[in-house]
Amino acid sequence: MANVNGTKFGVTCLFPIRDDSGEHAAQLRKVLRALDRDEPYGSPLSKVNIVHMARLAIIDDLAYQGLPAKHDSLKSDYLLFMCDFDGSRVDTLVAAMTDEIGTTMDAIWQHCVAYPGRSRKDGLTAYFEQCQLKTNLFLADRPDDRVETILRALIYKREFAKFVETYQANPPADPKAAFQAMWDGLKNQPDPQPGSL
Repeated sequence: MANVNGTKFGVTCLFPIRDDSGEHAAQLRKVLRALDRDEPYGSPLSKVNIVHMARLAIIDDLAYQGLPAKHDSLKSDYLLFMCDFDGSRVDTLVAAMTDEIGTTMDAIWQHCVAYPGRSRKDGLTAYFEQCQLKTNLFLADRPDDRVETILRALIYKREFAKFVETYQANPPADPKAAFQAMWDGLKNQPDPQPGSL
């Protein structure tokens, strides 16, 4: 399947935005701009522990590239949602999102045509699948690593860089013991929380 690479799934969806003289698109823009203001780690999607990357954007026009192309226009504005996550099906993502950020989902997708609401997970999964675009080539830099593994690797990299910087400025008497102490400290840390880095 083109949406799967290793243990990751990449989904891209276009949801038509309800058209009330542009009011829904304007309200949705406000919601999207405010998403990361009240969250300690940025986007509320960082609470969904299977999400590697997610992007939300409003598409309201198509770029005109000049002659000989024709100017194309859209019948409505669209909410673009792209997400790479740990899993093999869209229902995995929908279930995780409704469990972790259900009210945020309602605040966003209520502006889209035929949004069934988060209380109907089967209907919501079908809605996402209906608006999903076919992916021809899904590239993932670490296709078999879960979110926690990548976050832990980033912490190891950061702490090792600090160790090297400190060692260069002030070499310890026993470099091997200093490195072992740093390494043991890293191994004993709890798993990092999604969005914490």
